[in-house]
Amino acid sequence: MLFIILSILLFSYNNVLWKKNIKTISIPFLVSYRAFFTSTISLAILFVFFNIDAITPITSWRIILGSLFGVIGLFSMLSVIKKASLQWLGIYNLIGIAFTIPYLWVFENIEIQNSIIGLSIIVLGFISFIYTNKKKQLKISLKQHLSLLLMTFSFSCSALLHWKNLSLNVPPLLIISSQEFLVFLTGVVFTFKQGEGKLYSSDLIKYFKNVLLMSVVIFLAFLFNLIGLKEINPIITSILFLASPLTTILFSALFFKEKISSKNILFISIIVLGAFILHYQST
Repeated sequence: MLFIILSILLFSYNNVLWKKNIKTISIPFLVSYRAFFTSTISLAILFVFFNIDAITPITSWRIILGSLFGVIGLFSMLSVIKKASLQWLGIYNLIGIAFTIPYLWVFENIEIQNSIIGLSIIVLGFISFIYTNKKKQLKISLKQHLSLLLMTFSFSCSALLHWKNLSLNVPPLLIISSQEFLVFLTGVVFTFKQGEGKLYSSDLIKYFKNVLLMSVVIFLAFLFNLIGLKEINPIITSILFLASPLTTILFSALFFKEKISSKNILFISIIVLGAFILHYQST
C-alpha cells in the first residue's frame, strides 16, 4: 500500500512537471527525451542486478503487449491533456474501474468485500470533488472523449497484463524498460513526423536538467507502482489513483502558488481517510 501511495505522489509531481515543461517543449520531443533516460536507467539496473533467462516467450509477448497498451494509453492521454481538465482524467479513471472489476471477478476470482468501506470512502471523496468543481471543468469534444476512452481501455489492459506478469515474478524493471523503450521509439517517430528534427538535435543540452528530473520522478513512480501492483489487485490500485487529481492540486499549490480551497482540502482528507482504512483492512 505504501508503494502505491508513493507512486501516486510521484505521478502527481510528474503532472506538475509536465505543466511546467510543456509550455516550452514539444510533447513528442519531451516524451522521447524523457523515455530515453528512463529506459536506459531501467535497462542498466536490470542487466546488472537481475537474471532474465527464465523469461518464457509467452511471458515476453505479454510484456510487449502490456507495454504497447501503455504506449497507446499515454499518447491518447497526451492528445487531450493540454486542453482537457485534469478532472476528466480522474473521471475516466473511474470508468476504467468498471472495465477492471468484471474481469477480475469473473476470470481471476478476486474478492474485495473486506475492502468495501475504504474503497467507498475514497470514491465518495472523489465524486464530491468532481461535483463541487464541475463548473470549472473545460468542455471537451467528441474526439477528445473518444481519445480518453481509448486511454482508459488501454491503461486498464496494460495494468491487467502487467499485474499478471508480476504475479509470475517478472522483474518490474523489465516491464519499465520495455514500455519506456517503446515510448521512446514512438516519440522519436512523432517528433520527426512533425518536422521537429532540428529541435530534437539542438536542444538536448538546453532541456537536459528538466528532462532528467522528470525521468527520475517517472522512473520511481513506475517502479513503486509495479511493486505495489504485485501485492495489491488492480481494482484497489485504480481506486487509490482517484486521489491523483487532488494530490496534483496540492503540488500545484506548492510549486505554482495556486490557491487551494477549503473544500478541496476536505476532499483530500476524506480520500486520505479512505486510504488509511483500506490499508488497515488489507493488513
